[in-house]
Amino acid sequence: MLERLEIHDFVLIDSLVLDFNKGLTVITGETGSGKSIILSALGLLLGDRLKGAVVRQGAKEASLSALFNFPQSSAAASYLAQHGLEADEGGALIQRIIRQSGRSIMSINGQSVTREVLEGLGGLLVDISSQMAHQSLLRKDAQLVFLDSAAHDGALLSAYHDAWTSWKGAQDHLASLEEEGRRMGQEADYMRFCLDELDKASLSDPGEDEHLDAQLRIMKEAGSLRDGLEDGLAILRGGMGEGVVSLLADALDPLRKASRIDPSLSSYVDRLESASIEIEDISSSLRSSLNGLSFSEEEMEEKNSRLALLQRMKRKHGGSLASAMQRRDEYRAALEREDDRQALVEEAAKAVEAAHEALLEAGGRLSDVRRRKAVGLSEEISRTLRLLGLKDAVFSIQVTSCQPCPSGMDEVVFMLAANKGEKAGPVSQVASGGELSRIMLALKSVAGSDDEVATLVFDEVDAGLGGRTAMAVSKQLVALSGSHQVIAITHLAQIAAKANWHVRVRKAEVDGRTVSHAGEISGDERIEETARLLSGKADAIALEHARSLLEVQDVVDAP
Repeated sequence: MLERLEIHDFVLIDSLVLDFNKGLTVITGETGSGKSIILSALGLLLGDRLKGAVVRQGAKEASLSALFNFPQSSAAASYLAQHGLEADEGGALIQRIIRQSGRSIMSINGQSVTREVLEGLGGLLVDISSQMAHQSLLRKDAQLVFLDSAAHDGALLSAYHDAWTSWKGAQDHLASLEEEGRRMGQEADYMRFCLDELDKASLSDPGEDEHLDAQLRIMKEAGSLRDGLEDGLAILRGGMGEGVVSLLADALDPLRKASRIDPSLSSYVDRLESASIEIEDISSSLRSSLNGLSFSEEEMEEKNSRLALLQRMKRKHGGSLASAMQRRDEYRAALEREDDRQALVEEAAKAVEAAHEALLEAGGRLSDVRRRKAVGLSEEISRTLRLLGLKDAVFSIQVTSCQPCPSGMDEVVFMLAANKGEKAGPVSQVASGGELSRIMLALKSVAGSDDEVATLVFDEVDAGLGGRTAMAVSKQLVALSGSHQVIAITHLAQIAAKANWHVRVRKAEVDGRTVSHAGEISGDERIEETARLLSGKADAIALEHARSLLEVQDVVDAP
């Protein structure tokens, strides 16, 4: 519920603090006194868009704040948690600073928020019924929510939502397969061509191109290589015993004899023998390499052709043989999946059909409950509207079929024929401001304690009423205040007298400027204000009548 409203430097209000309580609070005042200013300030705190200049002349900014409390289990507390905001000791302090430029700074419990977030929270805290403020129950989506809440069909809604989620998931999966199929259909021929080309290339070694390149370099320089090998071998082996190998063998005999005389030389003999063996082995290997330097033109041409093929595969498929081999594997896997895709599409299509049938079944059960409940609610709301002065009103909740959507397969529209002989039309189009307020009152009265919005504000719900109808409206407001905090802006004494709390708004001149003031009244002040509502002035007769009205209220409220 709303606990406190503070307004500073807003239009005609310099400074105003109002505390609110449970039950019924009425706000009264002469036309133009500032009642609508208070309502506008509350609307802005609940997320309304700013329209026009509102900062009081001479001030830098307007400051608005509202303090609400609500249970931790409420939808408002859940909403705050979803947006990373915490309820401050079971409530929320909403603030909005409006600069002269029109820029607004909004916060909830000290944390900055967007207007959209503020609007979302506001819709869970307060319903304002007026021509210029929240009329949540006149939106089609809110009308559907009202019907579902009254029908107590939470389990059916949950079952339908699950079916909707499954159907959409199955549709998305099928669409993904079909899209991939379309894309693959365009690419499959190219992929088959590339795969055939890569398979024919018989790629198995990612380093084959480097090996071939090295071999061809040897082939091209075979002459120089042969000369080098022959010259080296000539030095190592020589002719007529003049080669390094022969000379080493010749050197070993005298050194072995010397080592028998001086054993310390044995290590040198051993090292020389090892060197001699190593050089002999190198010499043999070089001779083998020299003997193998025999290449045909056909062999060189074959290797050049192979290298050219590998280079082409590299350029076409990723820049290396490793990437080309990876592409080959990817193409093969994709084409294998393509071969299986039709079976997968058929299976997915069957899943969509099954999910759709389950959706229609769940939606049908939900629609049946909605239609049955709509009939009873229509009659009940029509009766309530007649009590509220719309004696020929016929209210109906029209439920028509529509394509499946997240909320069901129904479109709900509140219809009204306000006068006898009139054709019914959507409430949002045919109802006047006063009728809208009474429709809101009737809907809230019928919804009773099922409605989670704790604070209801009615702006001139009594427009054009009097006598018995005014008393009926006051009784409805009192009854509704048993389950909600009700705030009513009224011009009727019959309603004002029924209130638990009475706030009077007055306009005065202070230092040559017009200022709106508001505050709770009681005792003689309340009697005088009630008398003014009765006759326009507080004369003796009006005062006596007002006193009697309030005394009756005191008796009703007495324990």
